[in-house]
Amino acid sequence: MIHSWGNPPDINLLERELENLKIWCGIFTKTISTSGIPEPGMQYWSNLPENLSIEQFYSWTISTDYTDMFDIKIPYKIYFGELESYPAAVVDNGSYLFYLIIDYIPPSELYNIVFAIFLAIIFILSLYFFIRKYLEPVQLMKTRIKALEEGDLKSKVPILGQDELAELSFSMNKMIEDINILLENKHQLLLEVSHELRSPLARMQLLVEMLPDHKNNKKIRYEINFLEGMIDNLLLSDRLAMPYSKLNLKKLEINYIFKKIIQLFPDTKHKIMLNNHIPNEKILVDETKFIVAIRNLIDNAIKYSNNSDVVVTIRKIKNKIEFIIKDCGIGISDKDIAKITEPFFQANKTVSTQGFGLGLTICKKIIEFHNGKIKIESKKGKGSEFSVSLPCI
Repeated sequence: MIHSWGNPPDINLLERELENLKIWCGIFTKTISTSGIPEPGMQYWSNLPENLSIEQFYSWTISTDYTDMFDIKIPYKIYFGELESYPAAVVDNGSYLFYLIIDYIPPSELYNIVFAIFLAIIFILSLYFFIRKYLEPVQLMKTRIKALEEGDLKSKVPILGQDELAELSFSMNKMIEDINILLENKHQLLLEVSHELRSPLARMQLLVEMLPDHKNNKKIRYEINFLEGMIDNLLLSDRLAMPYSKLNLKKLEINYIFKKIIQLFPDTKHKIMLNNHIPNEKILVDETKFIVAIRNLIDNAIKYSNNSDVVVTIRKIKNKIEFIIKDCGIGISDKDIAKITEPFFQANKTVSTQGFGLGLTICKKIIEFHNGKIKIESKKGKGSEFSVSLPCI
């Protein structure tokens, strides 16, 4: 290009080409310094901005480096470098020095880093929304599982698309539907069996009442009541096992609750010693279920008390209300305490008054439904102590 401008350069031609290329140029006559280095002399022509000084030109290589390295021929000597951060080159055609400057400043490293971070953030956000959209069925299934844990057996997972996740959603809906059918069938079976069992028990109780007085009449009544109690426990255990078991919570006075409980022990209430330190205190409970829980604990204590009294203590400690049922009976071994609340577990199989091992299981479930805790302490041969703690209102 510079060769085509001529020597001296054709001003009209170089102006047109420099305008098309968007390059600044300053042309100076060539002089030689005392050290033999070419230096600019008089200005021949220039479109350089006034704030640029050619004295600031810094050269970091020359064209002879490339001719030696790559064995190529460059007709003019060229100095490559920069002028006040602008990429620049100085061409020596023997008579003039051409200062060519590109109107462009490379971005700083900080700019490059910021730009790279910006692109990375855009990429990560795009990837996040893509994955979230693609995995939306997984989130829907997670939400459905949480609802299932809370007892929702009716709603379904929305099916999105036709991929493997859609097939999994469909299978999950089918599984929950099958579980719901099985639970309903099991519950219906228990209801029908309990009805069939209660009918002969009711007839037996009527016949016992019609019998003349006999020393065994009381034992027969006890056995009939015992069988009815087992049926009630089986049904209640099944209802409490359902994830959708609900509580009908009411604020009730403790004194009122224990009057109801004592009425459930017409033949053994003389064995129950009640120490109620807070008779007028109110608790938030499901009346029926909570009475069943405390009744089962007292009933167990009476069964295994060796005919001694059962002490029931009610007190308030900080923000908790405690119900403590203590007996002086046969006790429970350490290895059995951890299992005593498991369904159908019986620690003392030698005792004649045995059930299905559901009483304490039911108690534990009911107390936990009330956000309470049950604690068991016992020593073999020295009795047991069951502590139930509920939060205050």
